[in-house]
Amino acid sequence: MGSNKAQAIAAAKELNAHLMPENDLVAKVLGNVTISQHIKWFFENVAPEREYKPSTLEMYRVQARKLEAAMGDVAVEDVSVQDIAELLEKYSPRSANQIRQVAVGLFRVAVSRGLRSDNPAEATLKRREKKARRRLTQAQYDAIHALCPAWAQNAMDLALITLQRRGDVSRMKFDNIRDGKLYVVQEKTEKYDTGYLSISIGPKLKKIIRRCRDDLASPYLVHRRPERKVKDREGMDHWTQVRPQMITRAFAEARDESGLFDGVPENELPTFHEIRALGIKNYRDKGVDPQQLAGHASAKMTSNYDSGHDEIRWVEVAAE
Repeated sequence: MGSNKAQAIAAAKELNAHLMPENDLVAKVLGNVTISQHIKWFFENVAPEREYKPSTLEMYRVQARKLEAAMGDVAVEDVSVQDIAELLEKYSPRSANQIRQVAVGLFRVAVSRGLRSDNPAEATLKRREKKARRRLTQAQYDAIHALCPAWAQNAMDLALITLQRRGDVSRMKFDNIRDGKLYVVQEKTEKYDTGYLSISIGPKLKKIIRRCRDDLASPYLVHRRPERKVKDREGMDHWTQVRPQMITRAFAEARDESGLFDGVPENELPTFHEIRALGIKNYRDKGVDPQQLAGHASAKMTSNYDSGHDEIRWVEVAAE
């Protein structure tokens, strides 16, 4: 394309006009691509290559629909920073930040397609999200724990001691226990590159694991006997396996049954994830730094693999 930016952009636009799908007649005639057309192109051509997780893809679709509703007929090159900013102002900080995230991604692709030379979404400010959910106290944890079924109690205790997220807890297997250690590959490893953990099993964790070995044969630490034995359930490899959503639901039902949070707005009710925060607090109260056990990083790790080898570099940590 050469070194002249203006000429390169003009050339890219001309190429896009030739490469545009045959049914994009309006864009061909006008020489413009609308937000609606670009969003459609993004989900057909870009999203599949990025292999988004189902939850991330759904978030992108939901927020993209909001962008399309607000400015779907506007040409991509005509959208201004003010247009994006005014849209974001209509939503709560969390929703606004999600819309902004999707808009940044969409316009970044638009720039790469030569549809415009800048990214108007990047020029907008992220909103500060104030945490609304209430923290759990140990007394509240104990009260909720007492009302949960045994399998959910195991999930709660594993989360409290190992500081792992519900998805990581639900995937823990007995085969992951070797030489007095519990090996965990954290769910968010792909994004943050921090979560290959080799957790030394202390007395408390050992007791929980022993309790997980009940009379129901299962490869998973957290398991249950479902009402109906169904094989080959989507995303599950064993009939006793517990989905992360089931853990959340069991915790919420016990929380509501406890009456501890009657009258509290729904967006402030503590969720299963607050167990992780309580566990971190408990470790800190004892003078133990929980950063590595939680899988947090102050700086991105350069690599989880040794150069030129496939051996995972496990982070050695300990749980009570």
